[in-house]
Amino acid sequence: MVRNATTGDIPSLIELGTRMYLESRYAQNSPFDADKCAGLARDLITSPAGCVLVVEKDDRVIGWLAGGIAEQWFSRQLMAFEYGLFIAPEHRGGSAGPRLAKSFICWAEEHGAALINMGITTGVHEQRTGELYSRLGLSRTGLLYSKEV
Repeated sequence: MVRNATTGDIPSLIELGTRMYLESRYAQNSPFDADKCAGLARDLITSPAGCVLVVEKDDRVIGWLAGGIAEQWFSRQLMAFEYGLFIAPEHRGGSAGPRLAKSFICWAEEHGAALINMGITTGVHEQRTGELYSRLGLSRTGLLYSKEV
């Protein structure tokens, strides 16, 4: 079941966020700040421009997607973006990830987004996640370059 997160879900979001961080390339150079993550989750949950969705199995949160919506920097048109999508590894390969992504796309459309951006920057299952996004109607539109210093 996919639903909107509540502030009561924040401990589960932090637990899963920690797991996402440890699996990602970010764990190599950036410290994890649970308090910062909890504050962002709280802000997104309570803001009309924020979106935090969770997927549950047997009444336990097994994944989440966080995002938001704002005007494009060059236009008043709205652009939706995601901060991250994570499914606990033991629950991957089923419908949880596709249902979260599809729910976010619906949320963005219902909130008037003219553009929906979803990225893959963790270094985890990039090909498979990209194929999922393509199946859901998103197109690859660029590349992201970074340098760790």
